[in-house]
Formats: sequence, structure tokens, C-alpha cells
Amino acid sequence: MRTRTLTIGLIVLVIGIVLAAAGAYALRSNTTTITSFTQPAPGEYVSAELVLNDSVVVVRSPVAVGGIVPAQEVSEATSANIGSYVVPYNSTVASADTYLKLRGDFYYIAFSSVQPTTKIVVTGTLLGTVSSGLLVLAGIVCVVAGIIVTIVGAVRKSAVKKATNPEDEYYAKRDSATQS
Repeated sequence: MRTRTLTIGLIVLVIGIVLAAAGAYALRSNTTTITSFTQPAPGEYVSAELVLNDSVVVVRSPVAVGGIVPAQEVSEATSANIGSYVVPYNSTVASADTYLKLRGDFYYIAFSSVQPTTKIVVTGTLLGTVSSGLLVLAGIVCVVAGIIVTIVGAVRKSAVKKATNPEDEYYAKRDSATQS
């Protein structure tokens, strides 16, 4: 019984590690981070192109004058009219703007006298991100359960088997049969 518990614990531990690694890989492969900008004109900073397909975009430390602009309208946006071209964000929390379900080609434009410290994080679809996160969570739960079961299996005492002598057993059965 001890060996079986130990084996089950190790199997659950390995499954948990595989699940967590697969979820983390899926999250990392579907996430892009942009922290640098080109400067096409003095005071104007433009990110790399954001090709989005129902993606989630989080902009940390957004600039006061700027935002996400559709690619076809980048050349028309200036510091004076940027407000009419930016895509509105869905929510803002702790100086981070969140955009949900964006589809198409976009750029982040910032009008500033210095290089912006803005960080843009683009993930895959919301469903894909949540699924990968749940996979990581399930993996962590399995790892913890595997560790606990493995420790229980290692610490648990084996059941002591009653030592029997085959000759004693034979004679006991024979004697009980002849007495009947």
C-alpha cells in the first residue's frame, strides 16, 4: 500500500509539472511586450505594429497625449487631433489601460518631449489567455497534491504481513478437514 501511494503521488506530481509547463508555454508564446518606440518626428513616438485578432492589450503607464490608433490613420494623427483617432480603452486600473477584443492593425502613438516609459502587453484572445491560465492553475494544484501524496506514501509505515509457514497452514487445513 505504501508503494502504491508513493507511486500515485509521483504520477500526480509529474502530471502537474507537465500541465503547469504547458500552460506557461502557451501564455508566453501568445504574449508580446513592447517597451521601445521609434521617433519619426520630434516629440512623436510610435510603437511597432500591433497585429491583433480579438486580442487583449494592456498599456501600463500610458502617456497623457496618445493612445492606440488604427494603422491606416497613423499618418493623420497629430498631437492636436489625436483624441479623434485613438481607440477608447475598456477599463483603466492602477495606471494601466485595458483594451479588449481588438481586431486589426494598430500602432501606439505617444506625443511627449521624452521617450515614453509606456509598456504595452499584447496577449492572444481572452478565451485563450484564460484557458492557459487555468491550465497553469490546475498544474500547480496537481503539483501540490502530488507532493503531499508522495510525502504521505514515503512516511507511511508498510502493513506488516503475518508470517505463515506453509507446512503449518497445510496441517491446519488437513486437521480441520479430518475433524469434520
